[in-house]
Amino acid sequence: MIVCSCSMISAQDIHDAVSALRTKDPFVVLTPGLIYKTLGKRPSCGSCLPLITKLMVGYDEEGPSSAASLPHRSPFDNTPRAG
Repeated sequence: MIVCSCSMISAQDIHDAVSALRTKDPFVVLTPGLIYKTLGKRPSCGSCLPLITKLMVGYDEEGPSSAASLPHRSPFDNTPRAG
């Protein structure tokens, strides 16, 4: 899913950035700006920032095991998890 069409950022890109940032520093404060910086991009219009924030928080709450469980689960999916 494309999250930011201005900078061509996908939900998978955000997932990967959160995973990389948490691996590098488990206590880093995640922000949309840090996600953009990690991806080597800059926000343009900013309309995607609320969605990036939701995805970032959702992926962060999934924990470190989420990187190995692709395809990833969208934070907007309300389906109960097995297990």
